[in-house]
Amino acid sequence: MTKVKGKGFEMNWKGDQVVEEVEDKAILILADFGLAVEGKAKQELKPGHGVKTGTLRRSIHTANPEYNWAGDNIVPSKSAPNLGGKLVTAVRKGKQLVVAVGSGLIYAMTVHQGYGSFDGYHYLTNGLEKARSQQLNSIIQRHKV
Repeated sequence: MTKVKGKGFEMNWKGDQVVEEVEDKAILILADFGLAVEGKAKQELKPGHGVKTGTLRRSIHTANPEYNWAGDNIVPSKSAPNLGGKLVTAVRKGKQLVVAVGSGLIYAMTVHQGYGSFDGYHYLTNGLEKARSQQLNSIIQRHKV
């Protein structure tokens, strides 16, 4: 807090405090939004539409931007672990706050983007758009920014 004095007035400047409080809220909002995107992306994959064993769907998760996605690479099976559902705090990268959502399975981007005549299912970008249009406003309101 900085005191500013002028002719006939005195002001307590709380700009830095306000910026810090807004940034703290934004970090929480992005963490919740990452989980929303994760959930919507998983809903995009269903039997006959990108799902054979469910491994890809279970592998979609929220992560720190520095996360080593290659560590997700596991053999497809019905008993593969569910990597999602964990709240991940957004990280400052330059002037941005960032959280990542995806899958590190070797075939994940092929199923997302497609190959040859297969157009792909675009489950990550579709999940992002659905979470943004259906849930983002309520997430922001819940954090009372």
